Amino acid sequence: MENGAIRLAAKPKHISAKMLAANENLLIETRTSKVRNMTGGAFSLLLMLGALVLAYWDKLFPSTHFPFVSDLLADSNVGWIFYLAFIVLAALFLINFIIRYLKWISTLYVMTNARVMTKKGILGRSFEDMPLSMITNIDVSQSIGQRMLGYGTLVFSSQSGNRDDIVWKWVPDPIVVRRKAQEAMDKIQ
Repeated sequence: MENGAIRLAAKPKHISAKMLAANENLLIETRTSKVRNMTGGAFSLLLMLGALVLAYWDKLFPSTHFPFVSDLLADSNVGWIFYLAFIVLAALFLINFIIRYLKWISTLYVMTNARVMTKKGILGRSFEDMPLSMITNIDVSQSIGQRMLGYGTLVFSSQSGNRDDIVWKWVPDPIVVRRKAQEAMDKIQ
């Protein structure tokens, strides 16, 4: 069953089953909000497409004269510079999209019936986890914009001061995630 971008399922889709203990059941598996992370990436793709259209304007639309751009590209002295600039600009927008996409897919938040986990990274990886029995408080924060877009930040605080809090940023439906965590914690106690 899917609830927005939050995956409520028993079988892991994104995290390796090797990460779970034999008696652990998956409760939630989610990534950061697509709205927060991929809106800029989609805009980069549109800008890349625009730069490519401008670079190849005379080839795509030979009968249509684009003032200034057609004149610049047709100039034999500097036309190649503007053509190259449009191509480089398109490449930079593509690189921006790829970086945003990789950042989005490289962060995974997982909750089981025993712990909460954060997995980050593609080439180098980092894992953070905290047993549900150690969690004393779950704070949710959302600005008005985040509430309208359906994401927020959750902070899982531990009972010992020695352990750092687990922070899940840009989580889709954070109230649902908090309720699910609270239900799992109540079953442990």
